[in-house]
Amino acid sequence: MLAVYWLLNGHKSSDDVQEVPQERYVDSPGFAPDVLDVEPGRPTPGTPPPGELCTLHGNRYEADLSSRGAGITHLRLTDARYAKSAGADMSTTPDHERWRNLRTLFRVPGAPPSPDDQVQYDRFNWTLGQHDGKGCSFSYEDDRVRIVKTIAAGERPFEMNVDTTLTNLSSSPKTHAETIQVFAYRTNAAVKGKLGRVSPFQTGVECARDDDVARKSKGDKIFRAQPFWFDEPLVDRYAAIANYYFAQALVPLDIAPGEKGEKPVCGVLVEQWYGAGQKADDDEAGDIYHAKLEYPKRTLQPNESTTYRQIAFFGPKERDVLADAAGGRPRLQDLINLGTFSIIAKYLVMLITWIHAHVTFGNWGLAIIVMTIGLRLALFPLTWKQIQSTIQMRRLKPEIDVLNAKFKDDAQAKNLAMMELWRKHKVNPLGGCLPALVQMPIWFALYATLQTAVEFYHTQFLWFTDLSAPDRFFVLPFVLGLTMIVQQRIVPQQGMDPVQAKMMTFLMPLVFTVMMLFLPAALGVYMLTNSALGITQQLAVEKLFPRAGGGAGSAAGTGVVG
Repeated sequence: MLAVYWLLNGHKSSDDVQEVPQERYVDSPGFAPDVLDVEPGRPTPGTPPPGELCTLHGNRYEADLSSRGAGITHLRLTDARYAKSAGADMSTTPDHERWRNLRTLFRVPGAPPSPDDQVQYDRFNWTLGQHDGKGCSFSYEDDRVRIVKTIAAGERPFEMNVDTTLTNLSSSPKTHAETIQVFAYRTNAAVKGKLGRVSPFQTGVECARDDDVARKSKGDKIFRAQPFWFDEPLVDRYAAIANYYFAQALVPLDIAPGEKGEKPVCGVLVEQWYGAGQKADDDEAGDIYHAKLEYPKRTLQPNESTTYRQIAFFGPKERDVLADAAGGRPRLQDLINLGTFSIIAKYLVMLITWIHAHVTFGNWGLAIIVMTIGLRLALFPLTWKQIQSTIQMRRLKPEIDVLNAKFKDDAQAKNLAMMELWRKHKVNPLGGCLPALVQMPIWFALYATLQTAVEFYHTQFLWFTDLSAPDRFFVLPFVLGLTMIVQQRIVPQQGMDPVQAKMMTFLMPLVFTVMMLFLPAALGVYMLTNSALGITQQLAVEKLFPRAGGGAGSAAGTGVVG
């Protein structure tokens, strides 16, 4: 028991750069704290009772809830492709009351007890009431307040409806402030990338209000100094924790976007947790991710009641599901972060989804191939500009060779002569580069789309059991390395001596192959298709417009690799 305590509390030592204050709670009589919450120097208690359990059978999930905290202990996704995955249980935190999802507090955090408090305690023993597999009712009552908290399975996938009603039972006005929270835990090993591949479990926290989404990640400087929390006021959309493929979000109800009213504050925090003898960056150390909705203070008159309503979403970031989640109003599809070129990526998502539904009839691997071919065709006018620039440069090769020989010992004179030659023949030496730069945002957006699409998660294609994971047989990386060698043989490096050219022909494909070992198979399918199309295009160029003074192996040639 002591070992567990020090493991979970060791991060409070003096060498911790993130000095988040120890959480303090006012507990009701009879409430047994977890070992985690015992203050140093006090006796270590035994294991607290687990509480009465209630199971919800929701749309594509099952959830276990406990009267200890009236929150979630486990939430299992029931779809076959999720049930056997690392994301099967959406409840990832160690099983302590303070980290149970949908936990609610009713006092101002950290405030001393007051006679005006509607609820005297931060933590108390709830009573499990009616539960029928579709809903769980928890209640608490004393001489000041009656609280009834109902968590019910929603009709839409991965949703729960949370209703919490407080009634003032005292003879005088009393004040409360509700907070509802979600949590996640990830070790450093789980979020660590490998050679260019970002871990799919790299996690962030988000607050969405109006048209803005504030995203914060582990290591953000705001989590390193007082007040440690990032707060977004007047939130009318959601507070969330999300990784590449899964998200958990709280959506406040009874609040229309853009309207005035008592909207909650969204608070997020990424808190380091590591044990005694560990460093913050050890693989087995990790972080607790917090997201909460914190409502304004409210005073109830005697016998007055008020109800707080939220929708909680726990599930994969399927685009069609997110678009309709909570009725579509909070626009949970913004949980999919497509990066710098998100505007382009959104259209690519629409394109590949349409191809998947209408062209490849449900095959995501074929949809990647068809979309890649379609994009190559759509961008061919730009590619043709590159080809024309290549042809122009090739026609000047004999004259360039003469200038190279004439000014071999005078680089400045050679450059001036080259510029005059290009001006005379109206050739732009950057003509092959500019079209490629125009295309780059599209390819970067496509990369982000394929990297983050949960549609590929545990989806099979050919010998790939999971398009979101690396090829377990390593066939694809080596085939891609071979295609790169072929491309370099067709289009050798310009201006290099034969020894350098030969080294680059094999060194770059080797580096590329090693990087591809850890990239998702979906990206590999796209890259292989694109490489095959690029080789076909280059062979056509070599056939129709052969190099002056040599074949495809001429080291002085200029080529196009798309």
